[in-house]
Amino acid sequence: MTLFAARAGLSPAQVTSLTTGSADDGCWSAEERCLLRMCDALHRDCSIDDDLWDALRSTFSEEAILELLMLAGFYRTVSYLTNALRLPLEPDAARFPSRC
Repeated sequence: MTLFAARAGLSPAQVTSLTTGSADDGCWSAEERCLLRMCDALHRDCSIDDDLWDALRSTFSEEAILELLMLAGFYRTVSYLTNALRLPLEPDAARFPSRC
């Protein structure tokens, strides 16, 4: 993430928030918070509740929501592959806290 963070326009606070914070951190816009909540819900529950659907619909078009869902699924697939193949971690990438 460190390599691409600057290219994507992420601040150091946003990188830290993505690895150890939450969508409620002050470094995110309302639109970004909604997107992060969607990603967190999909990761945690593999679904989106009605309140989040309403928030997504008020923020993004139906086409954009579909694209975001597909993108999240694509990255889940990438995660499965990189973890199962035990690919080495990028040396300079930010780390998520251990879940063990």
